[in-house]
Amino acid sequence: MERCAVLAVLLVAAPLAAKGPRLNHQVHPVASPILARYDFEESTPSGPDTFWVRESGDGEVALSRAFRVSGERSLHISEVPGNRDFAEFLAYFRDTREGAVFIQFYLLLTDPGQRFNFGLAGEKWFLSLERHGQAIWLQTDDGYLRHRTADGWQDLFAPTPFSWYFVDIVYHVDLGRYDLAIYEESGRDALVDLRKIGSMNGHPGSAVKFFSLIGDLEDAGRFDFFVDDLTIATDPEVLQEPFVAPGRRRYFVDSLAVGRLEPRSEWQRDLLFQWARETLEDPEWEPSKRALDRLEKAGDQAFRAGELRLARRVYERLRTSPDRAGRALLKLADVLYLEHDFEGERSLRESIYGRLEPEEYR
Repeated sequence: MERCAVLAVLLVAAPLAAKGPRLNHQVHPVASPILARYDFEESTPSGPDTFWVRESGDGEVALSRAFRVSGERSLHISEVPGNRDFAEFLAYFRDTREGAVFIQFYLLLTDPGQRFNFGLAGEKWFLSLERHGQAIWLQTDDGYLRHRTADGWQDLFAPTPFSWYFVDIVYHVDLGRYDLAIYEESGRDALVDLRKIGSMNGHPGSAVKFFSLIGDLEDAGRFDFFVDDLTIATDPEVLQEPFVAPGRRRYFVDSLAVGRLEPRSEWQRDLLFQWARETLEDPEWEPSKRALDRLEKAGDQAFRAGELRLARRVYERLRTSPDRAGRALLKLADVLYLEHDFEGERSLRESIYGRLEPEEYR
């Protein structure tokens, strides 16, 4: 994707709220284990949640198609320095004074040298070290992601720009401690795996009810980051898993499948595969739309059955069809990933999603 096209995607990002503060509210079902859940597919909440959007004249909190982990959109938060304000996405949820609170979200930083701040706090608000003040604080500083514990700031690792990270937090309210795990999109092992860390305010039994995402608190720098699939819950049964493949929770094949019906038997599937092989070997084949649908279905079934060689051949053929090229390239990226061609996988994925360069924000 050309640089101008990528920028155009950002410029037409759907607004999540009008400029200035706006409160979006839904009633919280008291019995629900989900305190808040945002998939950022629509401009209104999709679950039992409430959020408040703060935007300045030059800052933006918007839905964007530029990068996403699932679905079609993610949350894009950006700001420029010196306007005496900052952009913020603030979630309100049911005041939780016991048990565990599970927080999960996906984060992409366009430039780790810029500031990013995440906070979890109670009624005493953020930056407060009192009981029911701020419990957890994650921040980027000088190119490192760090967290502030009861013992002060500690560096975690240096994030890579334009890579998705899955942040998985368990806050133990009664203990005043939390577990922190972070996964990077290109690996299955946790980059960070810490247990029973003393919370920022250091008070056992410190309740929480607010979740905040901002950039530079002091309005001294530019920031630009993306967040997707945010969940806050009291029951681990409703939580999501880390990446199934780089940058996504589902394979493209599962997200973009044509004709999702499975063959009713292995015999039917084998016949479909045999037809696909014969078709691909016919240099004079002039497919109809229906035949192309069938061929794509054969490729999807081959992918699920582990017949990666056939799936690759199908998607390579479909990429020559103008109306299927984009979808075929993304599905081919799944094949390359399972074949351990990670550079090829990323190249194909970015040929569709695009890749922003930090210089475009300076």
